[in-house]
Amino acid sequence: MTSPPPVRTLIVEDDPRIAALHRTLLTQAGGFEVLGIAETLRVARAMAKTLRPDLLLLDVHLPDGRGLDLLRELRAHSARLDAILLTAASDTPSVGDALALGAADYLVKPCAPERFAQALGRVRERAALWRQGEVRQGDLDALFSLSRPTAPAAGLDPETLRLVRATLRDGPPRTANEIGQALALSRVTAWRYLEHLVAGGEATAETDTRGVGRPVKRYRRA
Repeated sequence: MTSPPPVRTLIVEDDPRIAALHRTLLTQAGGFEVLGIAETLRVARAMAKTLRPDLLLLDVHLPDGRGLDLLRELRAHSARLDAILLTAASDTPSVGDALALGAADYLVKPCAPERFAQALGRVRERAALWRQGEVRQGDLDALFSLSRPTAPAAGLDPETLRLVRATLRDGPPRTANEIGQALALSRVTAWRYLEHLVAGGEATAETDTRGVGRPVKRYRRA
């Protein structure tokens, strides 16, 4: 399976230490390319115009203005631009603006690494939808933030769960064994993740009796 192109990301953060931490987390997560760091709204505008990022990792309060104003300006020219707000601002107007502008997520500092990883997984899924020629209703619901991906249960890894979701979306109905082989997981491990998606309404399972031997369960994206 060909790896998808990285999500080209511009970090807009005026604290150099926090910006450096965000760069490290994005690099460790994989699937993201950090285009640069902007410490002011003016610099962010110039960098965004030149670099055309796919994602803004955005603070609300900057020395020369609001990060949400930048998102509003750029969104007027590109519906595909995504954003994660990562900020100390938890006031209702800022949250409301982020929702109205279609931000992928809103994280209040300090943010746990696991929660940050969940936000990145959501961005990956939204980016994958844009690469499809046509999408199903469930995909549209995710794109328009009408339903959030099922949160991982205890003992389930968020990144592995994202990969299982993506494999189901990109292929025909598959068995737990086939998913396991595609992702280098054991059949039992793949089965646990698949059943978790079924329980959350993100996938369906049907019994296939066409083959020789005992029937097998095949999973598809709901």
